[in-house]
Amino acid sequence: MGPSYGSRHHQAHALRMRIGDLARAAAAPGWSRLTVRRAQVGTLARTTVTRDGEPITVAGLDEPFQRLREVSWTEGAGTWFTCELTFTPGTRGYTGRVDDTDRPFEDTVPGLVALGELAAHPRDRVPPWLLDALPTAVPLPLPQQPGHRDTASWPGGGKPVPAISGELAYVPATRTTVGGFELVEERDRTTLVFTDGRAGHDRLICVGHGSAYWIARPEASGTNTGVRSITLDGAVLRFDLTTEAADAMWTGPTFEVRLDLPPDRLTALRAALGRVLAATSLKEALVGL
Repeated sequence: MGPSYGSRHHQAHALRMRIGDLARAAAAPGWSRLTVRRAQVGTLARTTVTRDGEPITVAGLDEPFQRLREVSWTEGAGTWFTCELTFTPGTRGYTGRVDDTDRPFEDTVPGLVALGELAAHPRDRVPPWLLDALPTAVPLPLPQQPGHRDTASWPGGGKPVPAISGELAYVPATRTTVGGFELVEERDRTTLVFTDGRAGHDRLICVGHGSAYWIARPEASGTNTGVRSITLDGAVLRFDLTTEAADAMWTGPTFEVRLDLPPDRLTALRAALGRVLAATSLKEALVGL
Protein backbone atom coordinates (compact mmCIF):
# COMPACT_ATOMS: atom_id res chain seq x y z
CA MET A 1 0.00 0.00 0.00
CA GLY A 2 1.35 3.41 -0.90
CA PRO A 3 4.69 4.29 -2.48
CA SER A 4 7.71 2.06 -2.30
CA TYR A 5 10.25 3.48 0.16
CA GLY A 6 12.91 0.80 -0.12
CA SER A 7 15.92 3.00 -0.83
CA ARG A 8 19.24 2.15 0.76
CA HIS A 9 19.07 5.46 2.62
CA HIS A 10 15.86 4.39 4.33
CA GLN A 11 17.18 0.89 5.00
CA ALA A 12 20.34 2.29 6.59
CA HIS A 13 18.30 4.55 8.85
CA ALA A 14 16.10 1.62 9.94
CA LEU A 15 19.21 -0.43 10.77
CA ARG A 16 20.68 2.38 12.87
CA MET A 17 17.38 2.61 14.74
CA ARG A 18 17.49 -1.15 15.35
CA ILE A 19 21.04 -0.88 16.70
CA GLY A 20 19.85 1.82 19.08
CA ASP A 21 16.97 -0.34 20.29
CA LEU A 22 19.32 -3.24 21.03
CA ALA A 23 21.67 -0.97 22.99
CA ARG A 24 18.83 0.60 24.97
CA ALA A 25 17.37 -2.80 25.84
CA ALA A 26 20.71 -4.01 27.20
CA ALA A 27 21.60 -0.91 29.21
CA ALA A 28 20.67 -0.65 32.87
CA PRO A 29 18.22 2.19 33.64
CA GLY A 30 19.48 5.67 34.44
CA TRP A 31 21.96 6.10 31.59
CA SER A 32 22.62 9.45 29.97
CA ARG A 33 24.66 8.38 26.95
CA LEU A 34 25.09 5.17 24.95
CA THR A 35 27.86 4.94 22.37
CA VAL A 36 28.09 2.04 19.93
CA ARG A 37 31.24 1.69 17.81
CA ARG A 38 31.75 -0.83 15.04
CA ALA A 39 35.09 -1.33 13.29
CA GLN A 40 35.12 -3.79 10.40
CA VAL A 41 37.24 -4.92 7.48
CA GLY A 42 36.00 -7.99 5.63
CA THR A 43 35.10 -10.64 8.19
CA LEU A 44 37.18 -9.02 10.94
CA ALA A 45 34.84 -6.97 13.15
CA ARG A 46 34.91 -5.47 16.63
CA THR A 47 31.97 -3.87 18.37
CA THR A 48 32.14 -1.88 21.59
CA VAL A 49 29.24 -0.36 23.51
CA THR A 50 29.65 2.03 26.42
CA ARG A 51 27.05 3.22 28.91
CA ASP A 52 28.19 6.59 30.24
CA GLY A 53 31.75 5.62 29.37
CA GLU A 54 31.64 2.12 30.89
CA PRO A 55 31.61 -0.93 28.58
CA ILE A 56 28.50 -3.12 28.48
CA THR A 57 27.61 -6.28 26.56
CA VAL A 58 24.94 -6.05 23.87
CA ALA A 59 23.88 -9.14 21.92
CA GLY A 60 22.62 -9.19 18.36
CA LEU A 61 24.59 -6.30 16.85
CA ASP A 62 26.57 -8.27 14.26
CA GLU A 63 23.69 -8.79 11.82
CA PRO A 64 22.43 -5.18 11.64
CA PHE A 65 25.96 -3.78 11.37
CA GLN A 66 26.86 -6.26 8.63
CA ARG A 67 23.71 -5.33 6.76
CA LEU A 68 24.43 -1.63 7.34
CA ARG A 69 27.82 -2.00 5.65
CA GLU A 70 26.16 -3.71 2.70
CA VAL A 71 23.47 -1.08 2.14
CA SER A 72 26.05 1.70 2.64
CA TRP A 73 28.24 0.40 -0.19
CA THR A 74 28.46 2.88 -3.06
CA GLU A 75 29.84 2.04 -6.48
CA GLY A 76 33.37 3.33 -6.77
CA ALA A 77 33.62 4.46 -3.14
CA GLY A 78 33.21 1.19 -1.22
CA THR A 79 31.75 1.22 2.27
CA TRP A 80 32.71 2.41 5.73
CA PHE A 81 35.31 0.82 8.00
CA THR A 82 34.18 2.55 11.20
CA CYS A 83 30.70 3.51 12.35
CA GLU A 84 30.02 5.18 15.69
CA LEU A 85 26.51 5.98 16.92
CA THR A 86 25.50 7.89 20.04
CA PHE A 87 22.07 7.72 21.68
CA THR A 88 20.63 9.85 24.48
CA PRO A 89 17.51 9.27 26.60
CA GLY A 90 14.20 10.94 25.88
CA THR A 91 14.52 10.83 22.10
CA ARG A 92 14.61 8.31 19.27
CA GLY A 93 17.23 10.43 17.55
CA TYR A 94 20.93 9.71 17.22
CA THR A 95 24.21 11.30 16.19
CA GLY A 96 27.31 9.63 14.88
CA ARG A 97 30.07 9.37 12.36
CA VAL A 98 31.18 6.96 9.66
CA ASP A 99 34.64 6.75 8.13
CA ASP A 100 35.65 4.95 4.94
CA THR A 101 39.35 5.78 4.88
CA ASP A 102 41.18 5.61 8.21
CA ARG A 103 42.57 2.41 9.70
CA PRO A 104 39.87 0.95 11.99
CA PHE A 105 42.24 -1.24 14.05
CA GLU A 106 45.62 -0.58 15.61
CA ASP A 107 46.95 -3.96 14.56
CA THR A 108 47.56 -5.07 10.96
CA VAL A 109 44.69 -6.52 8.98
CA PRO A 110 45.39 -10.11 7.78
CA GLY A 111 46.01 -10.39 4.04
CA LEU A 112 43.08 -12.67 3.27
CA VAL A 113 40.75 -10.43 5.27
CA ALA A 114 41.89 -7.41 3.23
CA LEU A 115 41.39 -9.35 0.01
CA GLY A 116 37.93 -10.44 1.12
CA GLU A 117 36.99 -6.84 1.89
CA LEU A 118 37.84 -5.64 -1.61
CA ALA A 119 36.13 -8.62 -3.20
CA ALA A 120 32.92 -8.00 -1.25
CA HIS A 121 33.02 -4.17 -1.37
CA PRO A 122 35.03 -3.00 -4.41
CA ARG A 123 36.33 0.56 -4.44
CA ASP A 124 38.26 2.68 -6.91
CA ARG A 125 40.71 3.97 -4.31
CA VAL A 126 42.26 1.70 -1.71
CA PRO A 127 43.65 3.32 1.49
CA PRO A 128 47.40 2.71 2.01
CA TRP A 129 46.92 0.59 5.16
CA LEU A 130 44.54 -1.74 3.31
CA LEU A 131 46.79 -1.86 0.26
CA ASP A 132 49.75 -2.82 2.45
CA ALA A 133 47.74 -5.65 4.00
CA LEU A 134 46.97 -7.34 0.67
CA PRO A 135 48.84 -10.57 -0.17
CA THR A 136 51.83 -9.72 -2.36
CA ALA A 137 50.74 -12.14 -5.08
CA VAL A 138 47.47 -10.33 -5.78
CA PRO A 139 47.61 -8.72 -9.27
CA LEU A 140 46.52 -5.08 -9.09
CA PRO A 141 47.08 -2.15 -11.46
CA LEU A 142 49.77 0.35 -10.54
CA PRO A 143 48.73 3.24 -8.30
CA GLN A 144 47.41 6.31 -10.06
CA GLN A 145 47.94 8.49 -7.00
CA PRO A 146 50.42 8.13 -4.14
CA GLY A 147 49.08 5.81 -1.49
CA HIS A 148 46.10 4.56 -3.50
CA ARG A 149 45.36 1.97 -6.14
CA ASP A 150 42.78 2.23 -8.84
CA THR A 151 40.39 -0.71 -9.02
CA ALA A 152 38.02 0.64 -11.66
CA SER A 153 38.26 -2.61 -13.62
CA TRP A 154 36.89 -4.59 -10.65
CA PRO A 155 33.16 -5.32 -10.29
CA GLY A 156 31.54 -2.11 -9.11
CA GLY A 157 34.34 0.01 -10.56
CA GLY A 158 33.78 3.23 -12.46
CA LYS A 159 34.06 6.93 -11.84
CA PRO A 160 34.69 7.78 -8.18
CA VAL A 161 31.68 8.98 -6.22
CA PRO A 162 31.51 10.74 -2.82
CA ALA A 163 32.84 8.57 -0.01
CA ILE A 164 30.70 6.98 2.69
CA SER A 165 32.18 9.19 5.35
CA GLY A 166 31.20 12.02 7.66
CA GLU A 167 28.74 13.02 10.34
CA LEU A 168 25.36 11.41 10.97
CA ALA A 169 22.42 13.04 12.73
CA TYR A 170 18.77 12.16 13.06
CA VAL A 171 16.29 14.33 14.95
CA PRO A 172 12.66 13.14 14.76
CA ALA A 173 10.43 15.79 13.21
CA THR A 174 7.71 17.24 15.43
CA ARG A 175 5.97 19.65 13.07
CA THR A 176 5.70 20.98 9.55
CA THR A 177 3.77 23.78 7.87
CA VAL A 178 1.70 23.41 4.73
CA GLY A 179 0.25 26.09 2.50
CA GLY A 180 -1.74 24.00 0.06
CA PHE A 181 -3.20 20.60 -0.70
CA GLU A 182 -4.47 18.57 -3.61
CA LEU A 183 -7.05 15.78 -3.64
CA VAL A 184 -6.45 13.07 -6.25
CA GLU A 185 -9.27 10.59 -6.78
CA GLU A 186 -8.57 7.38 -8.68
CA ARG A 187 -10.65 4.30 -9.31
CA ASP A 188 -9.31 2.31 -6.37
CA ARG A 189 -7.85 4.95 -4.06
CA THR A 190 -8.00 8.55 -2.94
CA THR A 191 -4.87 10.56 -2.18
CA LEU A 192 -4.48 13.82 -0.31
CA VAL A 193 -1.18 15.59 -0.93
CA PHE A 194 -0.13 18.42 1.40
CA THR A 195 2.37 20.92 -0.04
CA ASP A 196 4.12 24.05 1.13
CA GLY A 197 2.18 25.93 -1.52
CA ARG A 198 4.62 25.29 -4.35
CA ALA A 199 4.29 22.56 -6.98
CA GLY A 200 6.55 19.60 -6.30
CA HIS A 201 7.17 20.52 -2.65
CA ASP A 202 5.16 17.85 -0.87
CA ARG A 203 5.04 17.75 2.94
CA LEU A 204 2.67 14.87 3.69
CA ILE A 205 0.70 12.25 1.79
CA CYS A 206 -2.46 10.49 3.01
CA VAL A 207 -3.86 7.61 0.97
CA GLY A 208 -7.14 5.77 1.46
CA HIS A 209 -7.70 2.44 -0.30
CA GLY A 210 -10.82 0.67 0.91
CA SER A 211 -10.29 0.02 4.61
CA ALA A 212 -6.51 0.45 4.30
CA TYR A 213 -4.56 3.67 4.64
CA TRP A 214 -1.03 4.92 4.03
CA ILE A 215 0.44 8.06 5.59
CA ALA A 216 3.92 9.16 4.58
CA ARG A 217 6.38 12.01 4.57
CA PRO A 218 8.22 12.16 1.22
CA GLU A 219 11.68 12.46 2.80
CA ALA A 220 11.05 9.45 5.04
CA SER A 221 9.15 6.22 4.85
CA GLY A 222 5.51 5.81 5.78
CA THR A 223 3.07 3.69 7.75
CA ASN A 224 -0.20 1.82 7.33
CA THR A 225 -0.46 0.93 11.02
CA GLY A 226 0.06 2.58 14.39
CA VAL A 227 -1.88 5.82 13.90
CA ARG A 228 -3.75 6.23 17.18
CA SER A 229 -5.65 9.37 16.21
CA ILE A 230 -5.79 12.25 13.74
CA THR A 231 -7.17 15.48 15.19
CA LEU A 232 -8.08 18.63 13.30
CA ASP A 233 -7.91 21.43 15.86
CA GLY A 234 -8.44 24.78 14.18
CA ALA A 235 -5.45 25.33 11.92
CA VAL A 236 -3.48 22.37 13.29
CA LEU A 237 -3.70 18.75 12.14
CA ARG A 238 -2.27 16.49 14.85
CA PHE A 239 -1.13 12.87 14.46
CA ASP A 240 -0.79 10.66 17.55
CA LEU A 241 1.47 7.73 16.63
CA THR A 242 2.88 4.57 18.16
CA THR A 243 6.67 4.36 18.45
CA GLU A 244 6.80 2.06 15.43
CA ALA A 245 4.69 4.37 13.27
CA ALA A 246 6.68 7.43 14.36
CA ASP A 247 9.94 5.67 13.50
CA ALA A 248 8.58 4.80 10.06
CA MET A 249 7.63 8.43 9.42
CA TRP A 250 10.80 9.86 11.02
CA THR A 251 8.76 11.86 13.52
CA GLY A 252 8.10 12.03 17.22
CA PRO A 253 5.04 10.28 18.69
CA THR A 254 3.09 13.52 18.19
CA PHE A 255 3.43 15.19 14.81
CA GLU A 256 1.70 18.48 14.04
CA VAL A 257 0.88 19.88 10.62
CA ARG A 258 0.31 23.62 10.84
CA LEU A 259 -2.20 24.66 8.20
CA ASP A 260 -1.39 28.03 6.62
CA LEU A 261 -4.71 28.11 4.77
CA PRO A 262 -7.57 30.62 4.47
CA PRO A 263 -10.87 29.66 6.17
CA ASP A 264 -12.53 28.38 3.00
CA ARG A 265 -9.57 26.10 2.27
CA LEU A 266 -9.63 24.78 5.85
CA THR A 267 -13.26 23.84 5.32
CA ALA A 268 -12.37 22.14 2.05
CA LEU A 269 -9.50 20.31 3.74
CA ARG A 270 -11.79 18.94 6.44
CA ALA A 271 -14.05 17.51 3.74
CA ALA A 272 -11.08 16.11 1.80
CA LEU A 273 -9.63 14.36 4.86
CA GLY A 274 -12.98 12.78 5.55
CA ARG A 275 -13.21 11.62 1.96
CA VAL A 276 -9.78 9.99 2.10
CA LEU A 277 -9.89 8.39 5.55
CA ALA A 278 -13.51 7.99 6.70
CA ALA A 279 -13.86 4.57 5.05
CA THR A 280 -10.53 3.26 6.34
CA SER A 281 -9.67 1.55 9.61
CA LEU A 282 -8.91 5.04 10.95
CA LYS A 283 -12.54 6.17 10.87
CA GLU A 284 -12.91 5.79 14.67
CA ALA A 285 -9.64 7.66 15.23
CA LEU A 286 -10.64 10.86 13.43
CA VAL A 287 -11.30 13.81 15.74
CA GLY A 288 -12.76 17.10 14.57
CA LEU A 289 -13.39 15.85 11.04
